[in-house]
Amino acid sequence: MEQAPTITETTIRNLARPQSYDRGEDYYERGAVNEITRRGSLLRAAVEGSQYQPYQVQIELDETGVVDTRCSCPYDHGGVCKHRVAVLLTYIHDPDEISQRPPISELVADTDPAELRDLLVALVERRPDLAEWIESQLETAQSEDTADTTDQRPNINRDSIRRHVQYVLQPPRERGGQTHDPYATVETDVEELGELLDQAWAAIDAGNGETALDILDPLADELMDREWLALSYDDSQAIFEFFDEVDTALAEALLTADLADPERDDWEARLRTWENEMSSYTDRPPYNVALAVIQRGWDFDPIQQAMTPGDRNVDLWEAEPPWYAEECIRAYLNVLERQGRIEEYLNLAAAADLVDAYVTMLVADDRIDEVIEYGQQNLHSPDDALMLARALRNHDRPQAALEIAQHGVTLDGSGKAELAEWLRDRASSMDDHDIALEAAAAAFEAAPTLAAYQATEELAVEDWPAVREELLETLADRDTTQRSAHRHIEIFLYAERYDEAIAIADRFSDDTVVEPVADTVFEERPQWTIDACKAQAEPIIEEGKSQRYRHAVDWLEIAGNAADAADELDEWRGYVQDLRDEHSQKYKLRPMLEELLEQFEDR
Repeated sequence: MEQAPTITETTIRNLARPQSYDRGEDYYERGAVNEITRRGSLLRAAVEGSQYQPYQVQIELDETGVVDTRCSCPYDHGGVCKHRVAVLLTYIHDPDEISQRPPISELVADTDPAELRDLLVALVERRPDLAEWIESQLETAQSEDTADTTDQRPNINRDSIRRHVQYVLQPPRERGGQTHDPYATVETDVEELGELLDQAWAAIDAGNGETALDILDPLADELMDREWLALSYDDSQAIFEFFDEVDTALAEALLTADLADPERDDWEARLRTWENEMSSYTDRPPYNVALAVIQRGWDFDPIQQAMTPGDRNVDLWEAEPPWYAEECIRAYLNVLERQGRIEEYLNLAAAADLVDAYVTMLVADDRIDEVIEYGQQNLHSPDDALMLARALRNHDRPQAALEIAQHGVTLDGSGKAELAEWLRDRASSMDDHDIALEAAAAAFEAAPTLAAYQATEELAVEDWPAVREELLETLADRDTTQRSAHRHIEIFLYAERYDEAIAIADRFSDDTVVEPVADTVFEERPQWTIDACKAQAEPIIEEGKSQRYRHAVDWLEIAGNAADAADELDEWRGYVQDLRDEHSQKYKLRPMLEELLEQFEDR
């Protein structure tokens, strides 16, 4: 079993929005995570939620931590969902609850082929829908074997691929005895079709563009199915992302294949037809990248000029670049990389001002000195520095990655907080405590959040008292806005700097800003809490906002807790009684106030 990576609560907080983390923590504490299993680098679990069926969570790990996460819930509001938070908390706190299982590749490694064949047949008998997929997979594999032993073009069974796509795209169907809603099956459809796309990419990676086109042609043609496309109005994310992937694959296959002029003309006509049809669904229809590639090819003068050493100020489009310009150039770059044409790649990337592609290739070509020199002279933002640092780390150059990241933190521009967090975590994993602590402080200064504050606290250890004061002074000097008020208050309350939190609450009277302060400081600052709660409750009552009476009573309850802490409960009771009598005609409010008074009778 692979070594388990170290993941902390701070790591999980950084992956999720505060609300998602809190709700995920609640899910974890009430034992909503079931059937948690680890197979190699994959962690799977079922999490009980608001639906009848548990949500299915999958988390991919490596030695550095979390690589990727998935959940069957519809959450799409930034960061990971509460279900994934609950699974990760279970992973770090309850390792004994995780069933450690070997990866499937290990399970079948020594299995008798006849037994595997019987298992596969039995699986297809239970899941007949897999038959078309297996057929297409085997035919593609056989075609690849043929390509390895002969120069002839492999014979791809397009009809088999077309039938498989038609099966996937057919209207809502019975699977395993359950009827699926068409919109709920879109992502499943895309996942199944993606397996065909993977076959095309395998051919492209092998330099066999013609085979890839044999796979992509029936796939792309059947994707024009109008009934399936109609779902795009409600689920454009999954469908159009897949279309973009097909477009990219087509572009790179066309650049890889050796096509005669009639074949090129035929492909241009098909792509234009598909692009025109898709324009009724979106103002940025797919197939623009593949269409641009087939129209230009490798002989396009600006492309040839850009790949040649010399002047980098090449007009690659001879006009205003279209919205798909970058994707088109990257298709050329990807093919150049596969073909080992490194200098042409670098020249084209530089001419197109694709800094990430340029420096990534320098790293891949092991030209580290050039990378560092280029980075220090040409990186103009933390975003660019983070991109280069990641590339260096991915190519096993961790020390150079730290140097670039440290330089990037000194730059102005977007992405400083993300870069500093990355540097903090990487330096910490390399046991470079000083750099990690400096980066943690920089991350907090760039974007002060409670998670960034707590991460610095974890790193500072015995230096924390001094570092803590520095962070809080920095925060106190910032210009707090309505948007940042809640985050700043959260930090001050955690640090028990109540006066600073109160000052922000006084400045922004919004209830979402005042409430967490009042909830926290009612014992330490009772009089402020009473006054603040009255200021929130009285307008609701005076204006007769009956739908918000419950909220007003909640404010009065917090004031009652503060009065109890200040030994002024009799005065508070008199105040509430006066409110009840003054507004006795508000029939929804009066019983609420009487219930509140009863709640405090025995105190």
